[in-house]
Amino acid sequence: MEKIRLGKTGLMVTRIGFGALPIQAVDRGSAVKVTRYAYEQGINFFDTARAYTTSESDLGKALGDLGSEVIVATKAFYKNKDQLKEDFNTSYNNLQRDYIDLFQFHLVNEEDQLEEILKKGGPLEYLTEEKKRGRVKHIGITSHRPSLMPKALESGIFETVQIPLNYIENEPLERLIPLARSMDIGIIAMKPLAGGSFTNNRAAVKWILEHEGVVPIPGMRLIDEVDDILPALKGGPGSEELARLEADRRELGTNFCRRCNYCMPCPNEIEASFIIRAGLYFKRVGWDKMEDKHIGLFEKGLECDRCGTCEDKCPYYLPLTDMVIEESKNMLKSAVKLGVISEEECLKKISKAEKGTDE
Repeated sequence: MEKIRLGKTGLMVTRIGFGALPIQAVDRGSAVKVTRYAYEQGINFFDTARAYTTSESDLGKALGDLGSEVIVATKAFYKNKDQLKEDFNTSYNNLQRDYIDLFQFHLVNEEDQLEEILKKGGPLEYLTEEKKRGRVKHIGITSHRPSLMPKALESGIFETVQIPLNYIENEPLERLIPLARSMDIGIIAMKPLAGGSFTNNRAAVKWILEHEGVVPIPGMRLIDEVDDILPALKGGPGSEELARLEADRRELGTNFCRRCNYCMPCPNEIEASFIIRAGLYFKRVGWDKMEDKHIGLFEKGLECDRCGTCEDKCPYYLPLTDMVIEESKNMLKSAVKLGVISEEECLKKISKAEKGTDE
């Protein structure tokens, strides 16, 4: 598989990387199997995070014996020096490697977070010490706010930048990516599939591959998904594929969930991440897949007390509480049309929830 240089890191990574967030959702044996399969198909760049629960350990089991044959990146949320030390050592042990190729400050979305990272005595000092020891080779940064990243890159500290980039979220193409190229900083594209929102994942990856020096890391949890995405390397998107991507863009707009699940868990045990994507989910898999078990989830969604916990954690600053309540109502109304529940039962559930909110 074709490899490109990841900026000043000098790392030669495959043109498509493996985003390891989704493997949390499958059993551990399957997670290891799909990771190893991706390697066997030629992928050598794997991206995970301390926040992805079992993902680092899965990569360690799948790739730990391969040494320099693979390039592994992980990341941790902005924290103080002592907390980052704890996270780094956990990641180091989970990945079962002599060193971590790329360690990234994760989800740096606010200017004060960037300042805390860079300040004297901050977490950057610890990573710099580990770099001298050889336990980490390169230091990068990730963010969902491309507008903040020029300041980060101009600090001269970071060797890579990871930002959302896809057919819908293309803001980085205007300023950030040209700046990164001019500074020889590696560019990693997260959310290339917009959290699974596109109807043609291969076309979505093809579109990104048209942009020089950008390495997409689509999330993959199934062998079929690996097989579906890798043929994107054979050529750019055709007119029909571009038309499909444009149709997706018009349908989704900008106020949609990318399925990162940072909003979870909900303190009220509401399945917010599933609920706000339910309409899109059933449209993709078929409305006949809606069952009685889903009705309970939507009924529970109507009990949202707007505590705001989910909104505080959303990197896209989405109005999640409104979205949960509105989509729960919409899905119950759809359940009536599907014959899953009666209209009377639907209205009763909505009325009960609205009365509870007023009390």
